[in-house]
Amino acid sequence: MAGVASEPVSGVAFSYRGGACVVVSAQGYTLVFDPGDLLSDEEIAALPSPVAVLFTQSLDDHFHARTAMKLVSMKGALLIGTSEVCKEVADFVPSIRLVELLPRRGVRIGPLRVFAIEGKHEVPVNLYYVTWGPSFLFAGDTGYVPLSKLKAQLAFLPAGGSSFANPESSVRMALDLEARYVVPIHCSEEEAKQVEGLLSSKAEVIIPVPRKEYIVKL
Repeated sequence: MAGVASEPVSGVAFSYRGGACVVVSAQGYTLVFDPGDLLSDEEIAALPSPVAVLFTQSLDDHFHARTAMKLVSMKGALLIGTSEVCKEVADFVPSIRLVELLPRRGVRIGPLRVFAIEGKHEVPVNLYYVTWGPSFLFAGDTGYVPLSKLKAQLAFLPAGGSSFANPESSVRMALDLEARYVVPIHCSEEEAKQVEGLLSSKAEVIIPVPRKEYIVKL
């Protein structure tokens, strides 16, 4: 399915697109995380507006300049990312559509407040904490980062795919957040099932089927 379902008032709808890419609908806004080059033109066209695109890092499985520019030209999307991401597209994207978000800084997207948290990787990487009363956290690829000062009902967490992320670090962050729902991403099915086993009775783990639409009430 190209778009995402309408979210409940107190929750979100989301669709996993492979890799670290997740499309989330919350409070009337579509948030696209780490699309890389995983979205077709048809899928971009089907995204409900307004659209904001959040890049956690500049590596090409998370960020692809051509896809970023298509999201701006086709949907008028707001791009949010690290300094490295913003430098890559600064000559091609209007400055009003580009936000460089450093760790411990935030930005408003309508009723949503988005805060960047420094991740652990070989390149600069952000985690994104999104709140409007309920909250969720998105981490595209990172090693363990202490998150116990935050609370999030929903967490998209990497469980593999690099030398930094693994099921154990994903579980530690989920427990820090006291997450009710955990979605393992950027990993193999086996790694996702390890997360499910380790969080048994502690959280509902949703192993996402690519392009299936999910709705969770927060």
